[in-house]
Amino acid sequence: MKNTVLNNMPRARLLAVATAAVAISACGGGGSGGGGGFPILPIAPAPASEPAPQPPAPVADNSAPCFNEADFHEGTTVEFEGAVPGAGAESAPFRRKSVTEGREVFAGTNPIAVNVGSETTQILRSQLSTVKKEYKDFVGGNILLYGKSTAYKQTIDPEFVATLPAGFPKDQATIFSQTFEPPFSFPVDMKPGHVVSQKSSITKNVTFNGRSESATSVPATGELTYHGREKLETPLGTFDTCKLTLKITVGASVISRDTTQELWLAAEGPYRGQLLKGSDAKSSRLVTKMTYSPK
Repeated sequence: MKNTVLNNMPRARLLAVATAAVAISACGGGGSGGGGGFPILPIAPAPASEPAPQPPAPVADNSAPCFNEADFHEGTTVEFEGAVPGAGAESAPFRRKSVTEGREVFAGTNPIAVNVGSETTQILRSQLSTVKKEYKDFVGGNILLYGKSTAYKQTIDPEFVATLPAGFPKDQATIFSQTFEPPFSFPVDMKPGHVVSQKSSITKNVTFNGRSESATSVPATGELTYHGREKLETPLGTFDTCKLTLKITVGASVISRDTTQELWLAAEGPYRGQLLKGSDAKSSRLVTKMTYSPK
C-alpha cells in the first residue's frame, strides 16, 4: 500500500498531503527504414491537426488526504465544540481539547501521548486533578492505537492534614488504564470499500499510589471501513470528507458487545485530518467551532 501522506507531507498526526493523483500519458513515435526510427528519405510534412482530446485526470478518492501528520507532532492543539444537529440552541454543546505531548512510557511501550482532557476541582479541603490521555503512534503508513488512561490525583490542604490521624496519606493517586495488546493498527491510505479487521485484547488495570490493584483482560476486534468521499455541510463551511466506520467488538460469543461509530474527516482546508462529524447508535454530533493549531 502506497503511503500518500508521507510522499506529500514534509498517519501536517494522521496529522500536508496531495489531494489528487495525476495520470501521465507517454507518447512514442516510429518510422520506416533507417536507424533510430527516422525515415531514410525526406518526406512531406503531415498536415497540421488538432491533438486528440485527452480524458481528464482522475480525482483521487483514497483516504490519505484525511490524515494529518501534524497530529503526531508535539505541541499540536485541537479545540472544538460539537452539537447534535437539529437539537436547538438550548442543547448543551460537547467540548473537547487535545494537546499532543511527547513520547511517554505506557504498558511497556513508548508511544506518543495525547492529553484529551485536564481539569482541577475543589472537593471540601482538597483538590482533585483529572488527566485523560490517549496513546498512539504513526509507523510505516499506519496509525497505531495503544490505549488510554485516566489519572486522578487528590491533594489535601496542608492545614487540614494536621487534623488527620498520623500516617494518613496527604496525596492519593489512582490511574485507570486500558491497553490494546497488540495495538490496533490501521492504514491511513485506503480505497473506497476497503475493510481492515484486527484481533486484539483489552487489558484494564487499576493502579493506586503506584501499586497495581487489579487487571482484567478480554478479547477485542477492531474493524475499520472506508466508504469513500462525501461533501459535508457544517457551520465551519462545506468540505470534502472521508467517511469511515469504526467497529469495536469486546468479548466473545454471546456475551460480546459492539460499538460502532461513523466518522467524517476533513480532506481539505484548514481543518484537514480533523473530525467534523461523528455518529453512533445514540446520537450524531456536528462540529460547530474549531481551533486547530498544527506544529
